[in-house]
Amino acid sequence: MSTQESIKLSSYREYPYLIPRIYLDFDIGTDYIVVQSLMIIKPKLKKSSKLILQGNQIKLLSISLNGKVLNSEDYSTSNKELIINSPPVSEFELKIISQIDPFGNTSLEGLYLSSGMLTTQCEAEGFRRICYHPDRPDILSKYTVRLEAERDLYPILLSNGNKKYSGNLKNNNRRHEIIWEDPFPKPSYLFALVAGKLNSVSDTYCTNSGRLVDIKIYVEPGDEKYTKHAINSLKTAMKWDEDNYGLEYDLDEYKIVAVRHFNMGAMENKGLNIFNSKLVLADSKTTTDDELERIESVIAHEYFHNWTGNRITCRDWFQLSLKEGLTVFRDQSFTSDLHGAGIKRIEDVSFLRNFQFTEDKGPTSHAVKPKEYVAIDNFYTTTIYEKGAELIRMLELLLGKEMFFQGINLYIKTFDGSAATTEDFIYSLIKGAYLEEKNCPFDVKKFLNWYYKSGTPKVYINQSWDSKNSILNVSFEQKIYGDKTSRNIEMVIPILYSCYSRDKPSIPIVEDNLFVLDKNKKNLQINITPGEKEPPVLSIFRRFSSPVVWESDLSIDDYLFLFLNDNDYFSRWDSGQFLMREIIKNRISNKVNYLLEERFIFAIKQAIESLEIKDPFFLASLLTTPGFAELESLFIKVDPINIYRESLKFQVKIGNEILQELRILADNLLVNVNYEWPIGRGGRKLLGTIWSYLTLTGDKNVRKNCVESISHSSMTIARAALGALKLIDSTETEDASKLFFNLWKDNPVVLDSWFAYEASRPNKQGIDVIEKLLSHPKFDWRAPNSIRAVLGGFSKNIELFHSLDGQGYLFMADKLIEVDKINPITASRIVKIFSKWKTYVDKNKEGMYASILKINKANISSNTREVVELILK
Repeated sequence: MSTQESIKLSSYREYPYLIPRIYLDFDIGTDYIVVQSLMIIKPKLKKSSKLILQGNQIKLLSISLNGKVLNSEDYSTSNKELIINSPPVSEFELKIISQIDPFGNTSLEGLYLSSGMLTTQCEAEGFRRICYHPDRPDILSKYTVRLEAERDLYPILLSNGNKKYSGNLKNNNRRHEIIWEDPFPKPSYLFALVAGKLNSVSDTYCTNSGRLVDIKIYVEPGDEKYTKHAINSLKTAMKWDEDNYGLEYDLDEYKIVAVRHFNMGAMENKGLNIFNSKLVLADSKTTTDDELERIESVIAHEYFHNWTGNRITCRDWFQLSLKEGLTVFRDQSFTSDLHGAGIKRIEDVSFLRNFQFTEDKGPTSHAVKPKEYVAIDNFYTTTIYEKGAELIRMLELLLGKEMFFQGINLYIKTFDGSAATTEDFIYSLIKGAYLEEKNCPFDVKKFLNWYYKSGTPKVYINQSWDSKNSILNVSFEQKIYGDKTSRNIEMVIPILYSCYSRDKPSIPIVEDNLFVLDKNKKNLQINITPGEKEPPVLSIFRRFSSPVVWESDLSIDDYLFLFLNDNDYFSRWDSGQFLMREIIKNRISNKVNYLLEERFIFAIKQAIESLEIKDPFFLASLLTTPGFAELESLFIKVDPINIYRESLKFQVKIGNEILQELRILADNLLVNVNYEWPIGRGGRKLLGTIWSYLTLTGDKNVRKNCVESISHSSMTIARAALGALKLIDSTETEDASKLFFNLWKDNPVVLDSWFAYEASRPNKQGIDVIEKLLSHPKFDWRAPNSIRAVLGGFSKNIELFHSLDGQGYLFMADKLIEVDKINPITASRIVKIFSKWKTYVDKNKEGMYASILKINKANISSNTREVVELILK
């Protein structure tokens, strides 16, 4: 069991010292690095207080205070801390010389080696692996960094900020040095260092005020041709932030480095972003449309952090969503503006429902602002990021855009250069919009419950129609199924609604009104145009105005009406998702409703006729069945294999019923689709969706087209073809897989998608296939992307992973124990696939439980231990 105590929000205490400046010197050798740290330290108190610095796997060489070397009785060390017993009560200099070994560091935290390149990852607590420091986000310092190394081994030496000097050492021409200075105070988790043999691609950006910013993207030799999309994305993001938030970049240089071995997607280190190479190296030949959009979004996300995360950071890690939720909201808004708000909203909601809602229902559920943790790395979750973004979105809706931006401006003006809390942000928004809390149109304290309480609220909706007065009466009731203390909590839930006349469906008779549910029960009266005899059709939670689930008394006729007529992208799509969930649920429960299935398929035909090529992306969304996690959530006892099979059978039925319509669409799309991103992305999306239906129906011509499309110049088309063949047992599937591998075997970024494909597709050889993938000569155990590709893909191989003999679960347990030894962060994230074990039917439940116990009995890291113990609770 865990021996590490949890860290509690209630235990937060202000650090007794300021560290306004830090000077770091790195002497990079072949076996180790000598680090000199000089800190200017100012006590906050007039009386002496112990100075406690964090350190992990650091060899202390010397320590001096105001130039005087300290004796061993003046300080104490452990494997985690360095404590100065009686430091001065006035400002002093502390110089520490130490030695670290990044070459043997496999954790991908602190300073480590990746493909011959030295790189860092300091968020959340990696800086303590580099030098002794408080290593907490509320300590902000201005950094000056000197790097020294062999020029032949490390020709590129990078750190945060602006370059102040570079040149050869006077006494050794083989070694060179460079000095970087960051003029803005930052916390230690934003420190970055990169050293290695890298090539760069350069560009410039001119800000609105006329400042010229040098842009450089550093990659391994040969990857320069894949950087254009990243540069364009960055410049677009810089312009968007200036136009929408009035925020300019503040340094002379903006640097991005692509790293293969990286736990995160990317890291917003001030002026020196470090990216997982998958999220930088891209073009239409190697990267799908969805991936290109994600790269654009992540590039923007890390750039937006310059203000919402770097210039203003979080006081402690319990405030993590302060920077992440706000910045996710900003990058989602950015993508919406560029590529369409309706489609983006559908994508975000689908992700939220399949991942964050699942997290909220499981044992690892936690609040957006948690009260305690053991390992903070375990809280980089969809709750912190995506749910946190939904809370910001609700605030924008409740305040209105103009007032919202007034509040944002006040927040930035007030807290620039400091560390803030969630409450600081919320009350800045309110003050910026209304000056005083009493003038706010909603209860701020009730809204803060969104941050403090875990779980997903559920809203119950019932209607009654007053035909005499043409009034629709709607009653709302909210409940939250989180911890026991949450059951009677009142949340602020904004609800956007419209009403449609059944006789005139083209235009809403009431459109996009806002109702705020801020009590456990509350009623709404909607006055409808006089003369309406039939009750209108209610369109509720338009644009997904709150991150909740709801249950209403809308009829099947109402949902079919909305699926065909609603002018809100999300609500129309959601009506179709509801109908598909009902159909698949009935099938699994052996209560097949043939009439409903026929009516829905007829509605699909009508949608195809009305949308066709005019809105292919939206049509593709309407044709996409609900995610597996969403279907699992419909049942108290989950039978994963049955859910998978019945969902597949329904897709086959849809394909057969609309076969001719799909074939005509596919032929038109294959001839006319444009292959240059982002133009034509909707057509490519729809083509892939149609191919998936047609291959399931046994269409041999489509199978042939798919094999031929593997070598297409568009990776979107190639991967769509590969995906369409995945679920069928055919020679075409094997041929396509082999062809794709041979085309991309020397590109590790692309090859990860092949590993994921092979691990996730049904295969008669069973677990042997997964074992062969893990021992494949092209598989890289040190690359988190590769591990996630195979083990994550395996977890989506429903019949294999959930096999009733429990062998799939045990195999996963064994592999996670292995992964944990080299990369605890990756292991602790993947192990969450076991979090729903109690919800499964007995046979699966028993097998999964045995596997969790096996992991728990192993010698595992504190990261993985924390998650496993939560799962077992």
